[in-house]
Amino acid sequence: SNQIHSDLVRPVTCADVKRDLYDVEPYEVDGLVTDIPGVSLVVFGADCLPVLFYDPVRRVAAAAHAGWRGTALGIAARAALRMREDYGCRPEHIRAAIGPGISPCCFLTRDDVPGALRDGLGSQAETCIRPAEDGRWHVDLKGANALWLRRAGLSPEHIALCPDCTACRTDRFWSHRVMGERRGSMAAIIQLL
Repeated sequence: SNQIHSDLVRPVTCADVKRDLYDVEPYEVDGLVTDIPGVSLVVFGADCLPVLFYDPVRRVAAAAHAGWRGTALGIAARAALRMREDYGCRPEHIRAAIGPGISPCCFLTRDDVPGALRDGLGSQAETCIRPAEDGRWHVDLKGANALWLRRAGLSPEHIALCPDCTACRTDRFWSHRVMGERRGSMAAIIQLL
């Protein structure tokens, strides 16, 4: 998809299936959901978090790209909501995996990011931010997305978090914050068999 750092989630139908990964999409979204076996849902990132979903009961999969803007807007919760509303999934059946991304150790921001998280999560955002000594903030995007997922009704034991920080591990991952434009992107893929 053409990712735009939003909270938009789109169902994928047979009409959306591409012949080539690099075919241009006519839509801009940061989340995809489907119940069609064999369709790969792909999101890209290089510090932003991939969030993958699976409902083994209804056999529905989803993928979300969660940068800080999408996280503040609740992209993870919106994907779970689309699974519920469009496909009849029940939150207690949905499994979610939050993949590697920038972690609080390296994600230092000005007031805009904590402010956006507070706008979206209210006082609960305080569990995902802490002040740094230089006036900036350490932000926990993985924790914020897990919080959104719990708010959407997912069981905490059905939410897996990858502990890896993309900025700390540039030997293993791409990091936009560390490498800038001289980097690639990582793909997270989920497919129903």
